[in-house]
Amino acid sequence: MVPNHCVMLEEMEKAAAKETDIILSENEKMRRQTIIDSKRRESHQQREEKEKKEIGSGRRGNDNDPRQSSLIDLTSCSLSSSTSHSSSTNLPSTSNTSAVSTSTYCSASSSSLCKSKRIRHRIMGTLRGRLRQARKQISWCAFPVGRRARRKAGNDDNESVYESACGDSMQKYVYADDGEELEEDRNPSEVGHTCRGSINLQEARVHTDKTTSCIVISGQSQTFHVKPHNEMDRQQWVNSLEYMRHKAVTKAESEEDEDAQLAQTDSNRSDALILSSKQISGKLCDLRTAANMMNKQGDELMRALNGTVETDKNSLAERADLLKMTTAAVIQAAEEFVELSEQSAKRLNKIVAVEHKEKAFLQEQLEALAKQHSSLERAASKYASGAPVSAYSDQEDEFHDAEEDLIMPCNSTSPAGVHVAPTVHTDRRHSGAGDPSSSTSSSPPPDAPKGRQRRTTVPERPDLPINLWSIMKNCIGKELSKIPMPVNFSEPISVLQRVTEDLEYADLLEIGAKLSTLEQMCYVAAYAASNYSTTGHRTNKPFNPLLGETYEFDRMEDLGWRSVTEQVSHHPPAAAHHAEGRGWTMYQDFTMTSRFRGKYLSVIPIGFTHVVFPSTNSHFSYRKITTTVHNIIVGKLWIDNHGEMEITNHTTNEKCVLKFIPYSYFSREQPRKVYGIVRDSEGIPKYVVQGTWDKSIDMLKVSSWNGNHEKPKVDVDETSLKRIWTAHPLPKGAEKMHNFTKFAIELNEPEDGVAPTDSRLRPDQRMMENGQWDEANKKKLEIEEKQRIVRRRREAEKELAMKRGDKYEEYEPTWFVRVQDESNGALIHQYKGGYWEAKEQHDWNKCPDIF
Repeated sequence: MVPNHCVMLEEMEKAAAKETDIILSENEKMRRQTIIDSKRRESHQQREEKEKKEIGSGRRGNDNDPRQSSLIDLTSCSLSSSTSHSSSTNLPSTSNTSAVSTSTYCSASSSSLCKSKRIRHRIMGTLRGRLRQARKQISWCAFPVGRRARRKAGNDDNESVYESACGDSMQKYVYADDGEELEEDRNPSEVGHTCRGSINLQEARVHTDKTTSCIVISGQSQTFHVKPHNEMDRQQWVNSLEYMRHKAVTKAESEEDEDAQLAQTDSNRSDALILSSKQISGKLCDLRTAANMMNKQGDELMRALNGTVETDKNSLAERADLLKMTTAAVIQAAEEFVELSEQSAKRLNKIVAVEHKEKAFLQEQLEALAKQHSSLERAASKYASGAPVSAYSDQEDEFHDAEEDLIMPCNSTSPAGVHVAPTVHTDRRHSGAGDPSSSTSSSPPPDAPKGRQRRTTVPERPDLPINLWSIMKNCIGKELSKIPMPVNFSEPISVLQRVTEDLEYADLLEIGAKLSTLEQMCYVAAYAASNYSTTGHRTNKPFNPLLGETYEFDRMEDLGWRSVTEQVSHHPPAAAHHAEGRGWTMYQDFTMTSRFRGKYLSVIPIGFTHVVFPSTNSHFSYRKITTTVHNIIVGKLWIDNHGEMEITNHTTNEKCVLKFIPYSYFSREQPRKVYGIVRDSEGIPKYVVQGTWDKSIDMLKVSSWNGNHEKPKVDVDETSLKRIWTAHPLPKGAEKMHNFTKFAIELNEPEDGVAPTDSRLRPDQRMMENGQWDEANKKKLEIEEKQRIVRRRREAEKELAMKRGDKYEEYEPTWFVRVQDESNGALIHQYKGGYWEAKEQHDWNKCPDIF
């Protein structure tokens, strides 16, 4: 109803405006005509007066004198011109008659204007009355779930006011779509096909700005400022948005519960259709029974009316007959409906049966193809054992052998900055990572400071067969975090530990803290690329953390940094990470969206990573790129990282666009290539960063460029080449230990004194690491069910509070707080302190019981 009334109001306003314009245009024509007539009368009167004066004085000239006529015409023109400029101008040599005509024109003009104003006020009054009457007919409910509604919190009741950052305001339509998205458009005509901006209500934060009385709806990438008309509207907005956000989160969590249950088969759906038809038939029987009872009651009513007046009896008899006719019509309509429903059910049953057969046939064919492919792979590996790998070999072999082509062995705790002599790489195909020549002379990295002795191995991964298709066939099109996966596809670390693994090469940040801002940009770019160094041979999925789960890694003694990570949200899943080292601070929000399309899996990170250097007051930020896992069902898994990463120094406005080149079999580009240009605040290239994301990164100075800011082409000084990062080699036997690096092996090592919510203490993850996969799967289900019970209890408490009108406190992380980032306006989770102090005091009372 709301959109129809909005259209009606708009049409009424347009019609009123059109009528007003017509009336005003007619009044304007009348006013102009009055001015022209007045000018003509004045000119004619002046001529007559002048002629009388000339006759009286005897100085009447010849009428045919061109000079006289010219003078008269000139006088007439001057009079007309002066009159047209202002009605109050004193005309030369005007008589009383001219003054009277001028006053007459003024009164006529003013009366016409007054008349037009009265007409306009009458039209606007009528329009306002119609608008008030239309508003009374509109029953507005703020943001109802399942349909669109619009609300104006400004000058009218069908729009909203959006305030920009500079303080001015402009009207924009803000509406909620299906209870999950809050969107804004410039006008109602854009609704449904044009979106100027949207915020996911599941991850939005709603609060009131006390200084401006605005409602602030903050999302991951943008913020809406809605200014209500009054306090009542503001409270309705807040309550409605909170209710919708709660419904959106509840809907997502209920979908997860449904995914955790067994999927309903096609045969069950067919049975459900048959059952629905039977239920309709049963309802029809009930309707017939009720009709028979009504007929009996009508007969009894007729018998009771035998002693009444004939007139009343006839009237009641007519009503009884009408009741019987209506009942018969209802029964006939219901029978037709049941007949149509049965026909539709039969057609649907046939369609379902055909689709079920085709699906079963395709499953059998795909399973046979997968078995044949696996057998061919095993035969090919046996046949090619010990044979050299060709330069034009298959990419799967190239991905497998990439870990064996590293030149410089170095310890996992060694610094990443290793200087090499400048060389030129010529053959792109024969060198998979683009390393400089092996003739480079470099001293071995210094040993790391001695701290506690850490483990160097993990239990070997058991080789247990599993039917991958039986699990993945029901997961197509779903979010990766919502797929119920057994531990067979996991690695014994959690997402929080995988996020912390980014700090394996944190010594790049320590080195960069002592350099200039442009050189810091190069080292931050190398650090960002190093985060993907292990993805080439790590294809297993980490454990999804529980809400409130934490992970700490204190390496201050040997590596000079420490970090803490917490799972701050469950829908959408989000982890907050904070690390501090010698001369630098790093923090990030890790959220992702992912989709499984049957052939590949795409993981798209959301959020920013921030790096701060207090020495130069530099604040860097960047977004992570897309990771794609190929050959999910058939073939050997391989991973590619691709996209553009824009790194910005918010202090100096220096930027670097780091490009991760996607792999293509027909491309001449070096596989896994990374290339970026570092520019100063004026956009002039100063450095080039290049290499591969799995082996090494070099930096070079720019000697010259073409001056094109959009498509720059640079020449580098090859004598300035400097290798700033080299990947650590895998330890011996890594293929049996989940392809872990030495640093990854240390992540899940048991440690005393950590928080009770630490990932090291998660029982199913520890069982999986020890090879107890069956026990780990059972324990995993128990832990997840415990989390669902806590979530349902929290939802019930919130719904009860909302029904009572009480304020309900949302879940708050233990060690992080949600704030708005000053650099880009996005919502981030900032470390609020207290973790390391609680660890020193052994005070973990704030931690929830999640395991």
